[in-house]
Amino acid sequence: MCGIAGQYNYFNKLENQSNILQSMSHRGPDAQAFWEDEQVVLFHSRLSIIDTSISANQPMIDLTGRYVLIFNGEIYNYRQLKAKLNYNWQTASDSEVLLVWLIKYGETKLDELEGMFAFAFYDKQKKELLMSRDRFGKKPLYIKQTKKTFSFASELRTLLVMHPDSAYTTSHKISNWLYWQTIPEQSTLLPEISQLKPGSYLKITQEKLIQGDFCNWQNPVIKNIEEIECLTKLRFLVKEAVKKRLVSDVPFASFLSGGVDSSIITALAAKELGSELNTFTISFDENEFSEHRIAAEVAERYQTKHHEIRLKPNDFLEEIENGLTATDHPSADGLNTYVVSKQTRKAGFKMALSGIGGDEWFLGYPYFKALDAWKKRKAFTYLSPFAKLFPFQYRKGFEIANHLNLGAGAYSYQRILFDSYTLKNYFDLPEPDLNSIKPKFPDNMSARSIEEWKYYSQPVLLRDSDQYSMSVGLELRSPFMDQALVDFALSIPDQLKIGNKSKHLLIEAFKDLLPNSVYNRPKQGFTLPWEIWMQNELSGFCSQRIRSFAERIDQPKLFNEWQKFLKQKSQFSWSRWWGIVAIEDWLFRNNVSINFSKI
Repeated sequence: MCGIAGQYNYFNKLENQSNILQSMSHRGPDAQAFWEDEQVVLFHSRLSIIDTSISANQPMIDLTGRYVLIFNGEIYNYRQLKAKLNYNWQTASDSEVLLVWLIKYGETKLDELEGMFAFAFYDKQKKELLMSRDRFGKKPLYIKQTKKTFSFASELRTLLVMHPDSAYTTSHKISNWLYWQTIPEQSTLLPEISQLKPGSYLKITQEKLIQGDFCNWQNPVIKNIEEIECLTKLRFLVKEAVKKRLVSDVPFASFLSGGVDSSIITALAAKELGSELNTFTISFDENEFSEHRIAAEVAERYQTKHHEIRLKPNDFLEEIENGLTATDHPSADGLNTYVVSKQTRKAGFKMALSGIGGDEWFLGYPYFKALDAWKKRKAFTYLSPFAKLFPFQYRKGFEIANHLNLGAGAYSYQRILFDSYTLKNYFDLPEPDLNSIKPKFPDNMSARSIEEWKYYSQPVLLRDSDQYSMSVGLELRSPFMDQALVDFALSIPDQLKIGNKSKHLLIEAFKDLLPNSVYNRPKQGFTLPWEIWMQNELSGFCSQRIRSFAERIDQPKLFNEWQKFLKQKSQFSWSRWWGIVAIEDWLFRNNVSINFSKI
C-alpha cells in the first residue's frame, strides 16, 4: 500500500520533486523515491506489507532496465499469477509479479488481477505509459491533462503541488457536492482534475490516448439457485475472501464494530489465525451509540487480543483537527475511520480488515426496501412543483419521486444531502447535475446494490477508507469487496436475498459462528454521537466554519439557520450541517477558491 504520482511528456524538469514526495509520505512512510527519463517522471512512497526488504522498493525496474512500475495496493492472487510466469525473481513481492505480468500481457489480462490497485507501468523503449485502477475503485488515481503534459497521483493534494493553478472550484461543483455529499463517478470538486474510472485502463503513447474497460460486472445476470446451494456457496466465498486477505509480512488487525459484517470477518480470520488476531472497536460515553459490549462478546468468543477505544467528546475534539487535515477530498462521513485507523496504527499494526461491502451487496441498508414504498407515493410526483410550500424534510421525497421513472436509478436519490430546490432557493447555488444516472437494466436488488456502490460506497466509503487509513500509514482490506463474492452476490435472485431481517443471507450462512446478540440487535451502523457534540463541545468549531461558508457564498441567512440548530429548532439535521462544516474546512485548508464565473 503506497502513494504514487507521475507526469508524462516531462519536457521541463519539475523543481519541486521533494515536495511531491513529501505530499504523499504519509501514505508510505517506509521509503520514498522517484525515477525519470526525458519522457516521464514517476514518484513512489512505500508502506511495506509484502516483502518488506529494500529490494521490493519502488519505482521497480525489471532486469532488462526497459520497464518501470509504481504500484499502490495489493494483488491477492499474486502467487497464482507468479506460477504462470517464467522469470528470475529478485523479490518475494506482489509488486514484482505485477511488473512481470504487465511486461508479458500489458492491458490484455488486467481482469485476472484480484485485489485493490492503482498503478503506472512505463515502457522506456516505446515511451508508453499504462495506468489502471481496480474494478471497485478501492484505490484512487486522480489525473490532470494539459496541452503538454499528463499528470496523475494517488491524492488531489499531490496534483495540487504539481499544478497549484488547479486549486479552484465552481458554484456548480459545490452544488453537486452538497447534493450527493460527494462528487460521484469520475469528477472531483476541482474542475481540472478527474479520476480514472474503476475497472479501466488508460494507455498514453506519443501519438494518442487509448482507454478501455477490463470488466463489465455492472451488468449482472440473475441466476436460478436453490437456497441451500446459495448459502453453501456464499459461506465458501466469504471464507475464501477473508483467507486471501490474510497474506501479509507484517502484523495486522480487524476492525470490530459489533455488527454482522465485521463480526463475520473477525470470526473467520480468527479461525485461520487463532488467538493471534487483534481487534479494535470504538466505544462512547453516550451509551446509546455504543456497541462495544457486543464487540467484546465476539472478541471473547474467539479469544482475540481486543482493544477498545473509548471516546469522550473532548477526546474527539482533540482529533477532529487532525482528521480534517488528513482529508484529501472533502467528506461528510469517515472521521470515525480516521480515529480507529490512527489507534490501530499507533498500536503497531500496518494492516487491518474492514467490513465494508456487506451492507451494499446483501441489503443491509433500509434504502433497499424503502424504494418500493416510494413507488407507491405517486402523489409526491404531482406535488413537487409546490415544493416551496412544504418543510425541508419533505423535499427529499419530491426528489426521489421525480426520478422513479429511472427504475433502480431512483435508488441513489435516497442518499442526497440537500435537495435541488433548497440548493437553488436557499443557498442560491445552481441546480446540481442530475443527468448522470441512466437506467441500464431492470429494477431489482442487484441493480440497486450497484447504484449504492456508484453513488455512495465508492465515492464516499471506499474513498474515506483510503484517505483516512492511509493518512496514518494503515492499509485496509475489505473481504466483502471481493470479485468472486460480489459477482455471485449480484447473481442471486431477489426472493433469496430479501428476508425479514437485513442481510438475511449472511445471517443464515454464518448463524453458527456468532452470538445471537450480533444478529438480534437493531441495525445501528458505525456512527458517532454528532448531534450531541455539535450542539455542545463542537459548537464553536462548527460555528466558525459555517459562518465562513455563508460568507463565501454570500448567504448570511444560512448562519441564522445554524443558530436555530444550536437551539434544536433548525429544519436541517446535524448531518447536513456537518456536510457544510466539512466542505468549508477543506476549501480553507487547501486554499481552494470558488470561481463563480465558471460552470
